[in-house]
Amino acid sequence: MASSLLFAPISPAVAQDSALVDALVRKGILSSGEAENITSDLVREYQTTGGGKIELANHVRHLSIYGDARLRYQWDQQKAQAGGAVSPSNKTRVRLCLGGEYTFSDQWSAGVQLLTATVNDSANQNIGAGYGKFGINVGLLYLNWRPADWLSLTAGRQRNPFYTTDLVWDGDICLEGLVQVAAWKPGDSLSLTLTTGQLYFADNPENAAVGNVDVWQFVEQARLDWQVAPHVTVTLAPGVSTMTGGSTLGINTSAVRYLTASGADNLNLLLFPGEVRYDGGTLPLKFYWDFAYNTAGARRVQQTFAVAPSQRGLDDSIAWLIGVKAGRARKKGDWSVDVNFRTLGLSSVDSNLSDGDFAAGNLNQQGIKVSGQYRFTDSVTGGINLFSTWSYKDDPDVAALGNAGGIVSINSQQLVEFDLQWKF
Repeated sequence: MASSLLFAPISPAVAQDSALVDALVRKGILSSGEAENITSDLVREYQTTGGGKIELANHVRHLSIYGDARLRYQWDQQKAQAGGAVSPSNKTRVRLCLGGEYTFSDQWSAGVQLLTATVNDSANQNIGAGYGKFGINVGLLYLNWRPADWLSLTAGRQRNPFYTTDLVWDGDICLEGLVQVAAWKPGDSLSLTLTTGQLYFADNPENAAVGNVDVWQFVEQARLDWQVAPHVTVTLAPGVSTMTGGSTLGINTSAVRYLTASGADNLNLLLFPGEVRYDGGTLPLKFYWDFAYNTAGARRVQQTFAVAPSQRGLDDSIAWLIGVKAGRARKKGDWSVDVNFRTLGLSSVDSNLSDGDFAAGNLNQQGIKVSGQYRFTDSVTGGINLFSTWSYKDDPDVAALGNAGGIVSINSQQLVEFDLQWKF
């Protein structure tokens, strides 16, 4: 009775200790006095450690809270096409991420995440606006069901589940819709994953004169991971991505964007990313690549962009990337360096979704990206990103590029980003 009274105002999780103490008294293992002393000690420990400050609902089995923040200084210089002006700029930016992952049972889980900024390809918030406060927005909101060990079904706003690089998908973009993941392991050295997505890309007004059909993106990918030798793994992930076609007028992106009543037309991509990874010894190494071919590229240039015949030599439906990464920044003292080169044809990928930092999101560009990271502590990381890009096909006649003029507006770009990031 004494233990029950002491634990009466305490959370149900801690009250379980009271029940155990009472059971030991009934069995004669503890006397009433001993039980009271134990209970008093437990209450003091509970109140000292603050164990009752967070209580979970009974239907939540486990909650994992995570967060990180980043401070970035960015210097950018762009040169316009055809000998145009050079435009330098610099800014300081911050990013905040705070989220939780909820487990309800062996089969059901959910997640929610809050982010600064609203654009699809960045959570950066510029500072220097008279000390104005930042807005907080929903970055993730999803429900996951695992009816079997090998099958996962997710609905809502979720992380990108596809194996990819930022050639096709900016790393900050989260997808909206339905995703199915099926995974098998036929042998000790082989695993196969099939991922499919029915993604709600643009909700268009049904009563509009044009662009009145909602845009869906359907993505399918088969990923093979094969350990060909000790510490050596090969990943191959062919896939396809298809837009149903229509308006992208509502796309909110920090990079230059392509917005028109038919912006999603003629985007049927064949994708083939992959890597060879070595994780033995003290220096992990990874050689990786990505490839995208738009089978409707010629039609996109002629019909969607309405490029003049004199400029259709820019019809390049291929984007590709090749890179190497050394090291792995996971704990204090770790470091990594990542270098890649890429080319983006005018009609190859969707500029609304590809990396918004590389060439400021422009197409008809090629260039180098260099990234480095160093872990000062297990939770504090310093980083640097360097971009140098230039036109793939020089000095196009922008006035003759029709609707595509805005996404080939620069001749070259140099961008430097210095980051300080911490987890909590």
